Amino acid sequence: MSTPRARRSSRPSMHIVMRLFVAVAPLLLTSVFAWLVMESHLNFGGGEKDIFLALPLLLWSLLFLLCSLVLWRRRSALGRSVAVSSGLAAALVAIAWLVLFGVSWFSSG
Repeated sequence: MSTPRARRSSRPSMHIVMRLFVAVAPLLLTSVFAWLVMESHLNFGGGEKDIFLALPLLLWSLLFLLCSLVLWRRRSALGRSVAVSSGLAAALVAIAWLVLFGVSWFSSG
């Protein structure tokens, strides 16, 4: 049986592992998704163009990772960190999409 002191000293390391896993998990799942699309295990009917579905997800995952690490540095709670990071990453992907849409709209005319 472990003493309370031993359990208390192992908690910060488990907290670090959990925070890192939550921050990196979307990026790992994105790479699995991209691999499944490239190997034709997932087929969305677009041929080789299906891989472009992974690009917004990759951008979202990278932004989520960055926001999660920044909020971890600011000592934010895990639940709040996940909520703020996912919302901010989604907003930034939407802004990037709108910028690309605007550039294509105004450059074509």
